[in-house]
Amino acid sequence: MDIAADCRDSDSLTRRKFIAVITSFSVLSSLLPSNYLLSVWALENKNPSKSQKLLKGKFKFLGPYQATVMEEVTSLIIPSDNSPGAREAGIVFAIDNSISEYNRLQRLYQKGIEWLDLKARELAGRDSYLDLNQDERIEILNIADQYRSSLSGRGISSAVDRENLIGNQFFKDVVRRTIDIFYTSDLGWRVVGYHGPPQWAGNLDYSKCNIK
Repeated sequence: MDIAADCRDSDSLTRRKFIAVITSFSVLSSLLPSNYLLSVWALENKNPSKSQKLLKGKFKFLGPYQATVMEEVTSLIIPSDNSPGAREAGIVFAIDNSISEYNRLQRLYQKGIEWLDLKARELAGRDSYLDLNQDERIEILNIADQYRSSLSGRGISSAVDRENLIGNQFFKDVVRRTIDIFYTSDLGWRVVGYHGPPQWAGNLDYSKCNIK
């Protein structure tokens, strides 16, 4: 399973390919503790990215930088190709709302976004995930997606293992929420041509019927 290869074939992930990918995902594991990074969360409204403006909006938990990172990640999960995607559906706002009251999820997303920036520094010498090009961003998501299978038979043995496992847990949760939110939204229904369940239109007016 190689998201980067799919992207290079079509310059953007197609919805059909990505849905095929996520069918193999396992249930989100419990979050492991980690203290390996200087928290970007503390930057509040500051922007570590040198190349991208921050997303504006009213968020319950995510800061502007974290929200911008999340929008870029979700837009790779459901891209805006021949139809609207996660960006147009405002998925980042819905995710922010869904994690805003759960401390465990807040920690997972905090550490997950920090992990993306860590990988940006390790792989490309950039301070922010937002400073990467699309192929580089997808390469990091591939690392997150494939990491758990690489542990098979050996278990967690180092700080790097713990870091990458958090990236894996974070990405799988983002994928699940993005897919669930998009395809249960009015926009997602329109994209797939679904007009919603049948609606009750009221009782017949039998006084107008010609009953013999």
